[in-house]
Amino acid sequence: MRILIVDDSPHHQNMMVYELGKLGYSTSIATNGAQAIEAVAQERFDVVMADIKLKDMTGIELCWHLRTAQGLRHLYLILMIPGSMTDQFHELVEAGADEFLRKPLDWKWTAARLLAASRVVAMQRDLERLATTDALTGALNRRRFLERGAEEFTRSRRYDRPLSVVMLDIDHFKKVNDTHGHATGDEAIKMTVRCCKGTLRACDIIGRLGGEEFAIVLPETPPVNAFTAAQRVRELIAGSELPLEESDGVLRLTVSIGLAWMTPNDRGVEQLLARADAALYRAKNGGRNRVEMEPPIPLPRSLAG
Repeated sequence: MRILIVDDSPHHQNMMVYELGKLGYSTSIATNGAQAIEAVAQERFDVVMADIKLKDMTGIELCWHLRTAQGLRHLYLILMIPGSMTDQFHELVEAGADEFLRKPLDWKWTAARLLAASRVVAMQRDLERLATTDALTGALNRRRFLERGAEEFTRSRRYDRPLSVVMLDIDHFKKVNDTHGHATGDEAIKMTVRCCKGTLRACDIIGRLGGEEFAIVLPETPPVNAFTAAQRVRELIAGSELPLEESDGVLRLTVSIGLAWMTPNDRGVEQLLARADAALYRAKNGGRNRVEMEPPIPLPRSLAG
């Protein structure tokens, strides 16, 4: 479990890092509310432990900001309050705090409360996973994929970094279902995602948009590199075999792929996906089991095939 400590006292920071480390928790430090908000936006934390009095805002205000910005990412918020505080408890919880601990911290009590927090965090992570992933494949569902794609588009535009997207569709999928049944169709869909995950990087974002159609966001990837990655995916899927239980045979699949990338005129990831979809349509009409780009660009001779 990863914990963000928000406290402006160096002594208290050091003590908390030491004690939480003994309990096996990974920690980071923010010295004020603004740093905490930025840290949560950039990294994934499970718990925030914040002092009630910060230099730039109160802990109550920090709770409100973090709750407002969290979206699907639930944070377990713990406020550290002085022993003299005897009221405002309802206000603390109303602002978004899940727990409050009195300072100086009793570390046996704190360890017990963090254990309880870890159970809540685990349950929240399960709920988040169910809300954001496709149950059959483990890829992101359509809604979450578009959200993550929009986030990557914004980041790439802000820092002037390349971004490519892929649309991928299983060829003749209706025939697979009609000939071998929907259970085999489901296995074909799962195999396609496994091949994508086995070929692509951990930072690449794979989503199932519906049926046999998938999309991939490739951060930090210019068109030629994206074409190479798409070809690897296509070749791995074409070279894979799906066992057929009813006949002791195997099923071979191919996919058609459309590829596009961010241009200066784009205002959102939806424009990239629309161009990739147009390229996918060309790949289907061009004989399937191929990668097309939109717009078409010259490729190095080694890739042009």
